[in-house]
Amino acid sequence: MWPRAEWRNVYCDLLRRMVTDMDFQVTEENLSVDATILRLPGVGVADSRTTAFRTTRSRAMAKGTADYIFFMCLEGAATFSHLGREASIVAGQAILLSSSDPHMIERAMSHHLFITVPKAALVAMAANADAALMAPMSCAGEKFSLLTSYVRLLMQEPNLATSDLRWLAANHIQDLAAVAVGATRDAAEIAAGRGIRVARLRAIKADIESNLASGDVGADALAGRHRVSPRYVRKLFEGEGMSLSQYVLQRRLAQVHRALRDPRLAHRTIGAIAFDAGFGDLSTFNHAFRRHFGMTPSEARQSGTNVTTT
Repeated sequence: MWPRAEWRNVYCDLLRRMVTDMDFQVTEENLSVDATILRLPGVGVADSRTTAFRTTRSRAMAKGTADYIFFMCLEGAATFSHLGREASIVAGQAILLSSSDPHMIERAMSHHLFITVPKAALVAMAANADAALMAPMSCAGEKFSLLTSYVRLLMQEPNLATSDLRWLAANHIQDLAAVAVGATRDAAEIAAGRGIRVARLRAIKADIESNLASGDVGADALAGRHRVSPRYVRKLFEGEGMSLSQYVLQRRLAQVHRALRDPRLAHRTIGAIAFDAGFGDLSTFNHAFRRHFGMTPSEARQSGTNVTTT
């Protein structure tokens, strides 16, 4: 909980520099904010849980800007005044705004995802983005879940420091936003082979990481959870130059290797650690570990050599 002045200055300054410019009006002495903010080339993202407050974007702030603002309400509600119209959305809905025009947003206590993308990028892909302005959209369905999950995975990604990766991530967000708003047929096909493919692959990899121990990471199980075909899951990994089974094996071996190097787990047997990572047969595990790392599990536990596991 921050005092009003500090909350306003810190949060407003972060949004102004990394997402979009706006002013804040608050009525409570203390407000709660839990926010993650990400800036990529041409794209700004804020994932925020806040208590109630109002933001305004004046005509002076809007002058000279050319972004679309994609506002997704994950919990709570929000009311918008923009382009001479008013609209309200609740959890599970989204709305599109233009940064080139003033607006006012009245938030209840809420959890919202706020994304800005260049108009030029979205107009090139969306059938008629301006027609979608101020029209509440349902967030149900894969196109919105892919956008949300991809953005959240990016916010946890430690390797986004390089400019090439940041540009790619920004392009993928633009693809996913265009599909959510309503991409043209040609643009949707491009996005399916670019942004959507990357978002699905990241989501499936995160799923695998969470379920290594259970063993439920085969193509059929993954396909069922992500509502795609098993063949599509396999093709995603083939596009990465490996099979699904090879990827799963690598992640299990990496998990075991980290555990063997962790002094807090020195009391655990190698077999128990291997079983925890999803290996069901110790002979197969030992053979795979030695082939991958060039040493036995026991040698890895004893050695101080830094072996790459990713």
